[in-house]
Amino acid sequence: MYKKRSFLIIAIILMLAIIAGLSLMFSFTPKYPVITLDKGWTISYRNEHYLNTNLEHLGSQIDTTFSKGDILTLTMPKPLLDVKAPFPYLMFKTQFCAYEVYLDDVLIKKEYTEDTSGSTFIGIGFHSVGLPADYAGKKLSIILYITENDSRADILSPLLGNYDDIYRILLNSVLFPGFTSIFLILFGLVFLIISLLFYVRTTGVSSQVVCSILSSVTGLWMINAYDVIDFYVSTPFATFLEYSAMYLILPLMYLLVYILHKRQSNSVTIFLGFSSLIFAGLFIALHLFNRVHIHHFRMPFYVMCLLGLVLLIVYDIRDIKAKSKNPSTRILMLGLTILALSFTVYGIAGLLSVIVDYRQSYVLNFLVPAGSLFFVITQLLHHFIFMTRTFAQRQEYASLTQIAYVDNLTDIPNRVSCDKRLLELNQSEDDFCILSLDLNGLKEVNDNSGHPAGDKLLKSFATCLKDVFEGTGEYFRIGGDEFLVLFTNIEKELLDSMLMTLDSKLLALDETDPEANHSVSYGYAFRSETKDRDTHSVVMLADKRMYEYKRKFYSHMMKRD
Repeated sequence: MYKKRSFLIIAIILMLAIIAGLSLMFSFTPKYPVITLDKGWTISYRNEHYLNTNLEHLGSQIDTTFSKGDILTLTMPKPLLDVKAPFPYLMFKTQFCAYEVYLDDVLIKKEYTEDTSGSTFIGIGFHSVGLPADYAGKKLSIILYITENDSRADILSPLLGNYDDIYRILLNSVLFPGFTSIFLILFGLVFLIISLLFYVRTTGVSSQVVCSILSSVTGLWMINAYDVIDFYVSTPFATFLEYSAMYLILPLMYLLVYILHKRQSNSVTIFLGFSSLIFAGLFIALHLFNRVHIHHFRMPFYVMCLLGLVLLIVYDIRDIKAKSKNPSTRILMLGLTILALSFTVYGIAGLLSVIVDYRQSYVLNFLVPAGSLFFVITQLLHHFIFMTRTFAQRQEYASLTQIAYVDNLTDIPNRVSCDKRLLELNQSEDDFCILSLDLNGLKEVNDNSGHPAGDKLLKSFATCLKDVFEGTGEYFRIGGDEFLVLFTNIEKELLDSMLMTLDSKLLALDETDPEANHSVSYGYAFRSETKDRDTHSVVMLADKRMYEYKRKFYSHMMKRD
């Protein structure tokens, strides 16, 4: 447990160091002046005029949300100042609005105004408007055409300056969420591939697969929610991706909780998980078919998220009370809970409308990315524990396999392995050969010199078998002094030659170790020589020839004595 806690502390310190390093590395000072046009606006809305208005507090002044078809005119009474930039631009962020931009009542840009009363989805995002060379001293007006009901009234203040400066200011303001979102997407994809490779070879990695997908979906949501890719993709598409990813995060969280607690009663989790998945799929489909736009389901989604958070806390409390022996589950649940809590703060800020844009809050700019990275850290720790446990299990399995299928003394396959291989040969139609071998005089060596000397004889003979038949046949120890070699494709002449080599090696052992007689009796038979053509018949014929060889060997030894 101490090692796991140390890992978390080191990872958090490393994460903070990376954040500080990114801030220093990508710190930026504009080359030209950048003016924030936040105060002094005159707002015309429903025949009412609001003077000296701050656009970011427009909602509190009007005390309403916009409806589809509303028209809002924003006028800056003071003429625009000259920022002396080579590429002067105006950038502002709208929510579900078509717009027109005027300088001294001359239209310089419009977007999405062709179908303001129709069903075109516009989305939330930044817009860039190039200014003419003579913009300085002219009066700026922006007309907004509201295309969705219940749109927020607050507007992020327009920025006036050089295009490159504004672009870098906006990206630098979401530097941490931007890098985090890209990292999450790439990490999730790489981790998914690794997890799927392990999924083929072993079980128990389904939680890692879900974590990988959840990381990538979270990154996809974040990169759109913080407007990181607003300058690269269209506003409608970016907003659609943001809400689609947001809706899919919830069922993925339910699925992960279910996988981590399979042995418990999960009927509520299953119900809520399927409900959230149906919710996400249904409203994504409705948006794609242009029936109902996807952002209109935020409130029911937030209610479902609240239920999910309560359920997650209940599981955490249950795990603590049960004192779960699986540390990887507790660690991953901790990461998931922190991620869910960070999303909760993000959602509450959006519902209370305390800010216009999340980049304006240092807390929100840090909280969700930090919660996501903490979740990644717990994934890595979970994976480390899983891999450690899997490796230990494989080592244990290998040891059991060694005991079950390998002879402990000679380190060659045993009788169980031989029987398995004989069964496989029996089911084939091909010819094969079985060589039966029996050590001569093993009992005498055990009786006269002791079992250690007999074990030494068995080991040295097994080594000779390996040297002679490795790569040509499969050798087994099937009894005390009995061995078998199987050949699936061998000529009689080659086998006789190999047996002569075996005899030579045993004679050489006699010279180096004269205390034991290194000799073996053998006999072999081919499948084609038997009537029944099964392995039993071939083994019996090989044994018969081996015993004939043994009788001749001992008869010769008696005559010599």
